[in-house]
Amino acid sequence: MDIFLCSSVSFVVNRLSSVSCQRQHRRRAPCYTSPFPSMLQATIRSYLHLSAFLLLIAFATSHAQQPLPSPLADAAGLFAQEILSHNGLPETVMVSFNNLSSLSPSDQSAATDAILARLRSAGVHVVRADAAAELQVTFSEDWQGLIWVATFKQASQSNASRVLIKKIARPQRTASLQSAAVTLQKTLILSQGAPILDLIRDDQTLLVLEPEQISIYQNDSGRWKFVSALPVAHDHSWPRDLRGRLQGTARQFTAFLPGTLCTGTISPPQMQCRHSDDPWQVDRNQLAFFSSSRNFFTGVLAGQNAGASVPPFFSAAAWQNGDKRLWLFAGTDGKARLYQSTLTSEPVIQTDWGSDLVAVHSGCSSGWQILVSSSSSSHSDSIQGMEIVNGGAVPVSMALEISGAVRALWPSGEENMAANAVVESATGKYEAYALTVSCNH
Repeated sequence: MDIFLCSSVSFVVNRLSSVSCQRQHRRRAPCYTSPFPSMLQATIRSYLHLSAFLLLIAFATSHAQQPLPSPLADAAGLFAQEILSHNGLPETVMVSFNNLSSLSPSDQSAATDAILARLRSAGVHVVRADAAAELQVTFSEDWQGLIWVATFKQASQSNASRVLIKKIARPQRTASLQSAAVTLQKTLILSQGAPILDLIRDDQTLLVLEPEQISIYQNDSGRWKFVSALPVAHDHSWPRDLRGRLQGTARQFTAFLPGTLCTGTISPPQMQCRHSDDPWQVDRNQLAFFSSSRNFFTGVLAGQNAGASVPPFFSAAAWQNGDKRLWLFAGTDGKARLYQSTLTSEPVIQTDWGSDLVAVHSGCSSGWQILVSSSSSSHSDSIQGMEIVNGGAVPVSMALEISGAVRALWPSGEENMAANAVVESATGKYEAYALTVSCNH
C-alpha cells in the first residue's frame, strides 16, 4: 500500500514537475517540489492531499474488512491433505461436518472452509448429496485436546469405511481486548477466619451465612460491627467443600444448605431450620436441586423449567437476550454449556472457564454480561465479563485479578451491585466482595 500510494502521487506530480517523496518508518515525509506560481502550487497541494486521503481511506477500509485468521486454519489444511493422501478420494465426493467439540462457531467455520478449500484445490468436486462417495468430518475432543475424525465411505462398499484420526492441539485463547465495553470493580465487605458461604446486606444490616450460624452485623459509622448470631440446626454432617445460598432481604431471609432449609427474621431475631430437599434459587430466573451429600447441583431443574435436566453443574445463569432465552451451566466435568431458546437444543460448550459464573444485567453494551471465574489452579484467580455473541462467548472486560481462590459467586440482589464474590485468600482468611459493572461508553 505504501508503494502504491507513493507511486500514485509521484505520477500526478511528474506531470507537473519533479518531485521527491519518500516514506520514513510509518510516517510520511514531506514532498518537496520545484518553484511554481502560487496558484499552481496550491492546486497541486490540494490534489495531492485529496489523493492521499482517498487512498488512505481505501487502505483502512480494506484492512478493517479482513477477518482475523483462525489458529486452526493451517491445521485444517494439513488435515485435508492427510485425507487426500490416506483415502485417495474420487473426483466427486459428498462432504459433511459434525461438531462435537467446544470449537467456537468462528473456529469451526474457519476449519471447515480450510478443509473444503484444500479438497477443491486438489481437483475434488464437493457436493452436498447424490454422490457415490461420502466423506464425514467430525470435530471431537478429549481432556488433552481436539480430535478430528475423517470417515470415508463408498456406495459400492456399503459395509466398509476408511477412518483417519488426527489429534490437534487446542488453540490458546486470549482474553485480551481491543476495547473493553465494561469495567469490573470489587469492594471488600468483610474479612474473617470462618468460612463465608453467602451474604445479604442493606445500608444498616449485614447477614453472613457460615457453616454453623448466620452472623448479624450492624453498620457502625461505616464499619460492620458484629451484633449476634443465629445457630444453624442440622441433623447430618456437612459434606466437604460446603456451599450455601442466602436469599431474601436483610430483614427476612431464607438460607439453603445441603439437605437443610432455614427461614428467619432479624426483628425479632429468630430462625427455624428443617430437613429439606427443596430446590435452591440458583439465580433470579432459575431453580435447581442441590445434592444433599455433595457440593454441586444434580442437574434436575425446577420452577419454570420443572422436569428438564442437564448434566450436573456447580453454578448456572439464565437470562433473556431480546426474544431469545439463554441458559448457562458450569458443569462438574469442566465444561460450561450454553443453551439457546430451549434446553433440548444442542449446547455450545466452553472448556476454559472456572466453576463459578453469574449473569448480571448492567444495561451496558448488549445489556447482559456473564461474570466467570478463571480455570487457573494457582493461588490467584480472576473474574472476567463475557457476552454471548453469535452463539459464542466474547470477553467484554479486562480480567479482574483476585488474590486468592474464588469460592462462591452469587447474584447480589442489591441495587447497583452485580454480584457477591467469596474468596479464600492466600493467608487462609475468607473475604466477601461486592462486584460492580460500569459502562465504558
